[in-house]
Amino acid sequence: MVEAPPSPLESIPSEFGVGDVDQVPEIVKKVEPMYPYRARRRNIHGEVVVRFLVSAAGHVERPSIVEARPGGVFEKSVLQAVRRWRFKPGYFKGKPVPTWVVLPIRFNLNG
Repeated sequence: MVEAPPSPLESIPSEFGVGDVDQVPEIVKKVEPMYPYRARRRNIHGEVVVRFLVSAAGHVERPSIVEARPGGVFEKSVLQAVRRWRFKPGYFKGKPVPTWVVLPIRFNLNG
């Protein structure tokens, strides 16, 4: 028995990566993460890599921490801020689509 090829609708994924879209999401509202008081007082610098889905409406969904250096210091602040960001969504074939984004966020008191 020969299987029919998938219809064009079945072959389009429901979520995309930034490398899969014709136009990547663009940030239109960015809320800076708060520098935790404890880290500021101790002059702790670091970086958090966050992953989230930009919905077709431009909202951040399902944010998660990919990596944090040092761990346990900046993650909560990053997640709180990223949830408030807004984007022009990614586009595939002229239509807005949910797109996964991975971004590093650096914490540095000297700039």
